[in-house]
Amino acid sequence: MNLSGVGAWQHGGVNRPDTRQIWNANAAAWTELSRAGFDRYRDLVNTPAFFALLPPVTGLLCLDLGCGEGHNTRLLAGRGARVTALDVAESFIAAAAEAGGHGIRYLVGDGEALPFHGSSFDAVTAFMSLMDVADPERVLHEVARVLRPGGFIQFSVLHPVMAAPVGWWVHDESGVRQGRVVGDYFYQGPLTETWSFGAAPAEFRERHQPFTITYARRTVTGWLSAVLASGLLIEAATEPCADQRTAAAHPEVADTRIAPYFLIVRARKP
Repeated sequence: MNLSGVGAWQHGGVNRPDTRQIWNANAAAWTELSRAGFDRYRDLVNTPAFFALLPPVTGLLCLDLGCGEGHNTRLLAGRGARVTALDVAESFIAAAAEAGGHGIRYLVGDGEALPFHGSSFDAVTAFMSLMDVADPERVLHEVARVLRPGGFIQFSVLHPVMAAPVGWWVHDESGVRQGRVVGDYFYQGPLTETWSFGAAPAEFRERHQPFTITYARRTVTGWLSAVLASGLLIEAATEPCADQRTAAAHPEVADTRIAPYFLIVRARKP
């Protein structure tokens, strides 16, 4: 996700991305920069919207899929859920476990072959992780398998408008963003981008290489169709943006009122 406004896209590759290697390589920088408060789009827009949409989870057994360094995992546990947090990257699990969190069990594992029996969880969350796997359709089938009947998954992904292979901002004469040009929207497949947190000061960014991440790009229809093909029933969705007060207080995320950065979907197992 290019939060700095400057990045490089590549698409059309045929090699299956090594998700574990990608995220182990990014883990140290991601953990430091996000914990320092530089993931502004997450903290000010995406995470508040995700939890506003999330049903009550007190007492539920939840799987947090692709937990990363555990920021939202800890928030989930803070709402009373009993959480098992899984990530493919050992470095992320080590960082998350070090940070702790009441009632959280951390595991290294692959979302495409979840190490759990069927009908093991009441709920699954996936905060900005489903687009980071090689085969999100297979992961969704695994999620459906481990959910109990009546259980739900709620996930957020980079919005397909923002993740289009061709895209740039349109500015007015004073340099303020006014619109977004989008091209090659209907491409679905691997997409590689290099970027860094735009809110991070130069002295932070200079200590780390920019993130290089390969996404599984899908259109909006592609994401919704993948959910339905797994046998789950979609019951809620939102495209969050900063409200007027947040945009005025934090102009760095005001552009979420122009074009959507995130798509959040909740679906339930019959």
